[in-house]
Amino acid sequence: MPPRASETTAKEAGALTKWVFLSALVGVAAGVTAWIFKGMTELGSQWLFHRPSGIRGEGLLPDRSGWLWALLIPTAGGAIVGWLIFRYAPEAEGHGTDSVIRSFHRMKGMVRRRVIAMKALTSALTIGTGGSAGQEGPVAQVGAGVGSAIANALKLSDRDRRLFLLSGASAGVGAMFNAPLGGALFMPEVLYRKEEFEGEALVPCIVASIFSYATLTSLAGAHRAVELPAELSAQMHFDSMFELIVYTVLGVLCAGVGWLYVKIFYGVEEISAKLPLRKPLRPALGGFLLGLTAIAIAPWTGGSGIFFGGYGLMQDAIAGHIAILALAILVLAKILATSLTISSGASGGVFAPALSVGALLGSAVGKGAVALFPGLIQHTAPIALVGMGGFFAGVAKVPVASVVMVSEMTGGYALLAPLMLVAVVHMLLSRGWTLYRAQVGSQIDSPAHTGDFVIDVLQSLKVRDVLDDIRAPRLIHEDVTLRSVMRIVAESRETHFPVVDDEDQLTGIFSLTDLRRVFLEDTVEDFIIARDFMHEQVVVVKLDDSLHDVQRLMTRREVSAVPVVDSENPRKVIALLEHSAIGRAYAEQLRRLKSGEG
Repeated sequence: MPPRASETTAKEAGALTKWVFLSALVGVAAGVTAWIFKGMTELGSQWLFHRPSGIRGEGLLPDRSGWLWALLIPTAGGAIVGWLIFRYAPEAEGHGTDSVIRSFHRMKGMVRRRVIAMKALTSALTIGTGGSAGQEGPVAQVGAGVGSAIANALKLSDRDRRLFLLSGASAGVGAMFNAPLGGALFMPEVLYRKEEFEGEALVPCIVASIFSYATLTSLAGAHRAVELPAELSAQMHFDSMFELIVYTVLGVLCAGVGWLYVKIFYGVEEISAKLPLRKPLRPALGGFLLGLTAIAIAPWTGGSGIFFGGYGLMQDAIAGHIAILALAILVLAKILATSLTISSGASGGVFAPALSVGALLGSAVGKGAVALFPGLIQHTAPIALVGMGGFFAGVAKVPVASVVMVSEMTGGYALLAPLMLVAVVHMLLSRGWTLYRAQVGSQIDSPAHTGDFVIDVLQSLKVRDVLDDIRAPRLIHEDVTLRSVMRIVAESRETHFPVVDDEDQLTGIFSLTDLRRVFLEDTVEDFIIARDFMHEQVVVVKLDDSLHDVQRLMTRREVSAVPVVDSENPRKVIALLEHSAIGRAYAEQLRRLKSGEG
């Protein structure tokens, strides 16, 4: 019977309240926290790093002025951050996006409320004292904490908590990058290594990201994450087939450097874990080594450097202000700097540093292409920008979100085709590694989806679909004596026997287990009849019942076989369906789905 209009309207109103109103609430809250966090990092970098050291940008000048501060400030910042994390919130360690992914898959979307404040504080201190880390991962974890807290306060289900966790994280990323669509796509895509999305999360993530973006721009003003001068914006176009060769080479190089990035990042983590040093002190050592690296590269990088998230590097690389030798040095140094900062146990994101590595690599490829083919390749800026998106797409396994986000960050979609090409090439060559270890292969590998796929396969099958595979029932008349029943059972392979009356109408059922109670009653075996030991309450199914529902019914009633009855006459037995037949049907349907047969 179809639902009444009033019931449908009430259901739609409930969905509107949950997925629009509550997602908007999560978005506004995430936007406010992103604004606060952004302010914390800007104040921290100004008062904790730039003013004491006199260093203006992200690196040291060739004369190495401020080199002592470059050692002391990151070391002190790492020591404070290490103590705070170890003392109050171990979950705040590392890059926040991985923690969100882990929470979705394995922790039912739960985030402790203290993590919201501690992640913001420790990440602001890490970045504010010069750490090579981004704002986006932390704000994703903070936003996820907001979404989880709202779901807990409203006593929502585990499924809904997971979705609001993702919507809060997407809202934070969308606001911080000023990229509402890219942010909305990021969290549903980053959960899996394969090209999959968490489809149910798209609507709440889109709504939350819109409201988060609107909230942050209302508070801090609208601006792009990477501001490009007009003359550079004019160069952002894709003109010829020959350029695709250059972009294909860039995709291959992105895969190689991406592999190096992941290996160094987790290699430093493994080395750090083995050091005979207390865990809270490891970020201090990481900060000290970061400062040493910055001092070591200063003579060759002309003021460009490896402190902070790397937005200065992105802009300089796109503008072509960095020499090709310096670009190569900075690619390696930025990877090492990010690993020393985050893998040692400090708190921060890997998103912006990865984008800066991609921009540096793209600029180097662009300079090489211009030198080799001056008449065919004229500008390095578009290749550097494509390197940003293509590099992060492969290391994070987010080709769609990365392409959209970089386009939003820089203000145009003119380079969409080469962005997609580099992202796809990088993805195809990098299936064996990822920057986010909490990712799982696909939805079927996620604990969050345990059981979903078995249900889906059986839901698509009806009892009539397996009728040819199930045996015809051996019907027993209700007046047959125990002696005759024993003879029939001995000659049969069945384990369950429907009992019928004179008109072959179902009156009961018995199994071999039921016979155990009476099979020794040889003195009365001619007086006991089937009606005496059968079960009158019979679990029956019909031809159009789904096998999923039948399986649940059999499990709930603890039976291993059920009679299949006629839809028009519920006492007319057609067949006997055993649990093993459902298993065979599931295996066959799964084989067909995998082979593309249906």
